[in-house]
Amino acid sequence: TITFIKGQASRAAQGAAAWNTLAQASRVFQGDRLKTGGDARLEAKLMDGSLLRLGAGSELSLDKLSFSQGKTAATKKVTVKLVVGRVWASVSRLFGKDSSFEVNTSNAVAGVRGTRFAAVHDAAGSTTVRVYSGKVLVSNKPIYAIEGHIKGKRVEVPGPQEIDRKQWEELVAGAMQMVQITAAGEMSRPETFALADPATDDWEAWNAERDKLAGISE
Repeated sequence: TITFIKGQASRAAQGAAAWNTLAQASRVFQGDRLKTGGDARLEAKLMDGSLLRLGAGSELSLDKLSFSQGKTAATKKVTVKLVVGRVWASVSRLFGKDSSFEVNTSNAVAGVRGTRFAAVHDAAGSTTVRVYSGKVLVSNKPIYAIEGHIKGKRVEVPGPQEIDRKQWEELVAGAMQMVQITAAGEMSRPETFALADPATDDWEAWNAERDKLAGISE
């Protein structure tokens, strides 16, 4: 469900070529594509309470939205693809062992287990993942996950250090760390970052305020 909208935003249903204008309280579904105009922002609340927010000039595909309640735990499997622009995800906890929440771009996968993070995918094809709380597993798998390549082991990186580069890599970035992946698939080690000055870019501050309104803590 769309819980916030500012400016021009639109939705294309699965398999449809036409884009239709979104409005407050519009419902969104698996397979939908969401797009924002040059000065627009939107927020969508998923069935489990997780929040997705799109910045201006962004496009996001809701590839998989699956929520189920088992005898002992709830399971959710969410996969979204950021085509271009930036997305913020405030993810509720994953309880079932088979649960997953992933944000994909053309050259990266960011998988989480209850956290706050943002991804930017620019027109040149590079991806930047910033983690604001919790941990995010970042991989450049889409570039290298082809037949004949060997998967590298998962590496948890607590701070700047050299890592053993394999055919593809997986890194764990913690709070206030960022990972960058070039269009060619080269992935940086996690490094710390500072919050942007709201006077020049209020994206982080706006998301923090929206999280606060939603009762989501740091």
